[in-house]
Amino acid sequence: MTRSRRKQDRASTAQEAQDDQVMSTNSSSIVSKRSVERLYYPNEPHFFRFFVKKFQRRAPLINRGYWLRLHVVDVAVRNFLRQPASRAKKVVVNLGCGSDVLPWQCLMRCPAHCRDVLFVDVDFPDLMRRKRQTVLDTPELRQVFDGLEAVDEDGSLVLLRSERYAHVGLDLRRVGDLQAALSSLVDVSACSFLFVAEVSITYMDTEGADGVIKWASSLADAEFCLLEQMLPDGPGHPFASTMLRHFDKLNTPLKSVHRYAGLDEQTERFRARGWTSARACTLWQAWADPAFVSSAERQALDAVEPFDEWEEFALFGSHYCLVSAMNEGAASRRAPVAWAAAPPTARGLAAVPEKAGVMGYAALPGAKGQRRFGAAARVYDRRIMHAMGLGNNNRLPTCDVFRPTRCDDDEDDDDDDDGLTFYPGGPSARMGHTLTTIGPVGCLLAGGRESPSKGLRDCWIFNPTMGTWARTHDLPVALYRHAVTQLGDSAWALLMGGKTTTTATFGGCLLFHPARGWLPCELEVDEASSDDYTPVSGAVFAWLRGETSPRRPSGEGIFAGGLKADGVISEQLFRWSLRWGQDTKKPIMSLSPLLRRPYLSPLFCRFGAACTYSAASGTLFILGGVVKDRLLEHNEEVVECGAPFIDEDGDAGSLHRHVYRVTFAAPHAPRPLLVGHSVAAAYDDTTHFLCVGGGATCFSMGTHWNRGVYTLAASNSHGAPGHAGLWELEQTVDIAPARQAGQDGIGRHGAPAAENVEVEVTPVPRLKCASAGHFSQLVRQARPVILEELDLGPCLSTWSLESLARKVGHDREVVVHEADSDVMDFKAKNFGYVTMGFAALADRVRQGDKLYLRALAGHRPAEKPAVLADDFPGLAGDFVLPPALDFVTAHLFSSVLRVSGPVTMWLHYDVMANVYCQIGGSKRMLLFPPSDVQHYFPLAPGASSSSVDVFAQLGAPALGGSHPHEAVLGPGDVLFLPPLWLHAATPLTSPGVAVNVFFRDLEHGYSAAKDVYGNRDLAPYERGRQDVAKIARSFQTLPVQVREFYLTRLADELRQGI
Repeated sequence: MTRSRRKQDRASTAQEAQDDQVMSTNSSSIVSKRSVERLYYPNEPHFFRFFVKKFQRRAPLINRGYWLRLHVVDVAVRNFLRQPASRAKKVVVNLGCGSDVLPWQCLMRCPAHCRDVLFVDVDFPDLMRRKRQTVLDTPELRQVFDGLEAVDEDGSLVLLRSERYAHVGLDLRRVGDLQAALSSLVDVSACSFLFVAEVSITYMDTEGADGVIKWASSLADAEFCLLEQMLPDGPGHPFASTMLRHFDKLNTPLKSVHRYAGLDEQTERFRARGWTSARACTLWQAWADPAFVSSAERQALDAVEPFDEWEEFALFGSHYCLVSAMNEGAASRRAPVAWAAAPPTARGLAAVPEKAGVMGYAALPGAKGQRRFGAAARVYDRRIMHAMGLGNNNRLPTCDVFRPTRCDDDEDDDDDDDGLTFYPGGPSARMGHTLTTIGPVGCLLAGGRESPSKGLRDCWIFNPTMGTWARTHDLPVALYRHAVTQLGDSAWALLMGGKTTTTATFGGCLLFHPARGWLPCELEVDEASSDDYTPVSGAVFAWLRGETSPRRPSGEGIFAGGLKADGVISEQLFRWSLRWGQDTKKPIMSLSPLLRRPYLSPLFCRFGAACTYSAASGTLFILGGVVKDRLLEHNEEVVECGAPFIDEDGDAGSLHRHVYRVTFAAPHAPRPLLVGHSVAAAYDDTTHFLCVGGGATCFSMGTHWNRGVYTLAASNSHGAPGHAGLWELEQTVDIAPARQAGQDGIGRHGAPAAENVEVEVTPVPRLKCASAGHFSQLVRQARPVILEELDLGPCLSTWSLESLARKVGHDREVVVHEADSDVMDFKAKNFGYVTMGFAALADRVRQGDKLYLRALAGHRPAEKPAVLADDFPGLAGDFVLPPALDFVTAHLFSSVLRVSGPVTMWLHYDVMANVYCQIGGSKRMLLFPPSDVQHYFPLAPGASSSSVDVFAQLGAPALGGSHPHEAVLGPGDVLFLPPLWLHAATPLTSPGVAVNVFFRDLEHGYSAAKDVYGNRDLAPYERGRQDVAKIARSFQTLPVQVREFYLTRLADELRQGI
């Protein structure tokens, strides 16, 4: 075979492999569409269910995103079907259809418009054959179309046909085949065509995708509906980079997205290929466009499932475009359905000047500082607190405290500064709350939520001098996503808007004082204005100037944007003014519209932005958030509004003269994703501020976290940028809920919190194992030991990642843990399972990727335990157990190859004894005896792993009485791990290579059930759990006190039997 031929064969094989990966995207997609079908269309027949073996309810964000995807395509198709026909037949061709059920849905939703319509599903032959079989085997699908006929002729592109429905199996790169297939079904010249490509042709090479688009335009009468990803702010935007990385990892890269990154590029793409008219919008635009979704439809969705992922939904929608195109034949018979006006583009913002700021960035290790939708405030000079919010897996009952780094701190800082001291007792975990400095009183924490349907009313004041939280006056209603601003430097705070539930928005305004509580404000809107006030949540809201009297403060500021009850961002922009009624003695909140130029809307009218105001410089900063209809680009994310922001007459003429777009950049600093973030002024008299936390779940493509502390410094009074400085995370502190600390009233405080404690760590002893009898004795003693100088075979000198890949086979596929953070958590599942070739694993581990291989059996891995000699024959002669470990060999259960990158394995116990043989790299292990489980590591019933990061929390008070043992393993070390000892492992040097050998050290008692990992709990325990459940049920009919009395006695009797 010639070298050229071999090269062609390899290219063909690679293309086939990628085609398989593209087809596999269908599996994930239809599971999500099935979730939408079941939840959002309960009164319609369900068709996706026949293609999805097991229903999986997706997260609300994914459900809403797929609902919108399905809905806009449905609208486009129905618009085509409803138009009067100028030709004999209409044909809807679904390109790359996968398991979509568009034909059945159209026939069900608009049967009268489908009488003379042929639906043609097109995809790869293998996929279409599977779809054909499902259709033919399912009466509910088959009976919808009369005369369905399977076509099995060799070489036939048409696999299933009838008068109204057909399957075509082909490679879309061969446009001639598509032409031939359609011609065999209909008279192409006598038909009106609609081609639908929903996230399908983007996986093709751009030339191939463009070829399909160009060919379709050559038909006599054709329309095209394209839905695919886009890059509105380039590949460097955090959402875009996460999206691209996700598809690259799946080996399904988006081929066209770089060339056609924006809406203009997409419309030009079609016009240049023969389409008479082409227009494009993002899914985020379509969401707010009545041509696609009405206000009532949007609000109805909130009644299906609680939803509060609005920023993430906007990011998703802004990175998907919908293109509608007509060729000359189609355009001559009908005008396109009207869409809403296109949003202002970045070109309109050119009138707003730019200025440069300075950014400081300090990276944080691991998951430190990662929280979204928390709240930050400067608690006193040189300390900023970021409280609660959403962490990797749940709402956080903690706060982060930041301080300037020692080199950037003030001159009077000294080593005696111990930072904040915290006492227990405080608010419960939450998100969507506010934290506002209210002068010398401290910081006011107001409201927030648990779930979107469970808002909170409770409010708290944190006293930084005392280090205490005190319950203060509750809100009159539960609120989250509200906006609060301090009135000057007073103890007064003003609240506007917010959500009371997932379906209701608060339309009022409240004034707070620690002594007087929450005072409702009378709301006045300028009657001469055509701009009606609309209640919103998450608005831009800031105090700018006024009289901050201790008794009756007054002032004015800005109120802009926010999310309306129907899920569309408002473009209202008001000047607010607070005064007191002379007769009623009540606070009055007046709103008057600010005149503005249209291009200023996205700069002010935002949802989820963070604001900070410097009274010393009269400067307001607005950072991040999302806006209506479009994505904020990098040079629009931060806005500076300098004095005079609003002149004394309230005229907004000065508005645009003192508004700047501020661009921050720093060498080697990753671009922050400014949603879910929090901002606080760094000092009293400067335009320095801290941006902490933030990030987003990027739809189904992963989570992006801001992994450090950003210090932003705007220009000084002379126009020159100042020094940003660096801040660091000083400590993370638990905020114990009030019920745990006995604090349930105003002003009650608990006792001092426990400080970090010294924990004695016992080194695991090292010894030489002289004989098999010696090892048997160690097994009976059931204490961990490190065995030295054992002969494990040539593996110690010959195994490297390169040699392993060569011996195992470069293309040998293995299933690998791919982690999102440095510490894997089995309960939180902050990792995914990825299949890759061994050479790819070796390459990525060398590059420092967070990967972990725990090899499975090469044949029937779901049924058999792994055995190194059987699974990797090329390695069998390299690793041997010495005679001293004959007990292990005689009672062998499994031998597992492990390869690890820079990632920590979670804390867990093994039911079977095992020896961990370190071959390459070095590792640190922390082990805890079984007696520590009950007191320090409570495990869920039947669980064998814990989410506690023992390496980070070893000195925490919660582990103060535990008994940690430490083992540091290098090449050739063998750790004997007795059963039930909790242990976690972290690499000291990477990559790490080890063989973990499990063996049965008990004569009986192991579970009889299938157990490929050797970690099923012992049979007596499993039976005991069933017995306990029966006992508990037998007491259910008795009063609580009786149940507690007798069950406690039974528990004591069990303990006495130990």
